[in-house]
Amino acid sequence: MEKKLKELVGQGSVWLYVKSSSGWFKNVEILEVTDTTITFRYESESEVERKLWEKTTRIDNIAEVEVRLLTVPKVDKKLDAIRGQLSRLLEQDD
Repeated sequence: MEKKLKELVGQGSVWLYVKSSSGWFKNVEILEVTDTTITFRYESESEVERKLWEKTTRIDNIAEVEVRLLTVPKVDKKLDAIRGQLSRLLEQDD
């Protein structure tokens, strides 16, 4: 787990499941990973304010890590345009 977390330092779209909090921390920014701990930033939002937090926890406390690899728009026209661009790029490589 330590190795994977170190690979994700500075990357976006990372979610961490923290056992002690019994929940997911969404879109965290991993700041530092040591042999035993991980430090990351995350945001929480209510109707009246937005808060930025920094948390340090034991690596053993991280149960799961999810990383969003790709986002594709649901709008058909945009999707068709992207598919067309990808097809043209693939054809250029041939």
